[in-house]
Amino acid sequence: MSFLFTCPHCHTSTQVDDCYSGHEGACVTCGKAIQIPDFESGGEEKAEPSRKYSLSMFLSIGFFLLILICLGFLLIRTGGDTIQRMATNRVRSESASNLRKIAAALNAYARDHGTYPPPVLKVGANTHSWRVLILPYLNENTLYDQYDFEKSWDSEANMIVAGSIPAVFRNSKQDQGAWGALSFQSDYCLITGAGTLFPSRGPLSPDQIRDDAGQTLLLVEARVLGQGLSYWTGPSEIKMNTLQSSGYDELGGVLEEGFAFATVDEKARFMADSTDPLVIRAVISANGGERLPSDVFD
Repeated sequence: MSFLFTCPHCHTSTQVDDCYSGHEGACVTCGKAIQIPDFESGGEEKAEPSRKYSLSMFLSIGFFLLILICLGFLLIRTGGDTIQRMATNRVRSESASNLRKIAAALNAYARDHGTYPPPVLKVGANTHSWRVLILPYLNENTLYDQYDFEKSWDSEANMIVAGSIPAVFRNSKQDQGAWGALSFQSDYCLITGAGTLFPSRGPLSPDQIRDDAGQTLLLVEARVLGQGLSYWTGPSEIKMNTLQSSGYDELGGVLEEGFAFATVDEKARFMADSTDPLVIRAVISANGGERLPSDVFD
C-alpha cells in the first residue's frame, strides 16, 4: 500500500510505498533531507475513533435490551393479572348460570304447588331437603325417582343419591381444596326465618311478595361447613337469626370479595363483602318495603 507524502521543503507530493514508513532520505525533487512519517502509527491513531464508535454502539444496544427486558416483565405481570381476571370471571359465570337455573326451578315449583318448596320437608319422622323436591324441575328425574322419602335422608339407600350431586348445585370451576367431602356439598342455600321468603310458618308464594322481585333474594351462594351440609341432600339451611348475629359472614366462601345470589326475577347478582349489613338485610327481606338504589349490587 502507498501513501501520499508532501515534501516540507519544495511541497512536492509523492506516492511513497509503506515499506519506507518511518525512514529518512532525500527528496527526489529538491534533494533535501526528509523524514518519512510512520504511516502504520498514524493508522492506529485513526482507528481510535472507530473503537470509540463501537463502544457507543454497544452501550446503545445494551440500553435497548434493557428496555426489552423491562417490557417483558411488564407483559408477564399484565398477562398474569389478565389470566387471574379470566379465572375469576369463569367462576362468577358458572355461579350466575347455576343460580339462574335453580331460581327458575324454584319458581316453576311455586307455580305448580302454590308456594315455594319448604326448606325442610317432613315425612313422618324423616326430613328432606328442598333440593330433592326440585329435581324434576332441573331435569333430574332419575335421581328423584331413586330417592325414598319414606326413609331418612342419610339412610343407606338415599346416600347413594347423595353421592351423585347434580352439577347445578356446585361451582365446579372453584377449587375446593383439601375439603374432600365438599364434593357432595351444595354451594347454594335458602335463607329461612322471620322476614324471609321461608318463614317458620311455611314458605311464601310469589304473589305474597310485596318487595321488588329484582331486589328480593331467593337463594344465595354459601359454602357452609358444619351444618349438616356436607351432602346436598342434607336438610339444613341458613337461618336468619344466626346470620345476623354472625354479621352475615356465613354468606359466600366461593367467590372472592363477595357472594353471588339470585333474586325472585331469576337474575344472578353479586354483593361485595364491604356492603352495609342493612342493605344485605333489606335484600333478604321479602316484605320489608325497602327500595334500594339500582347500583347497590352488580
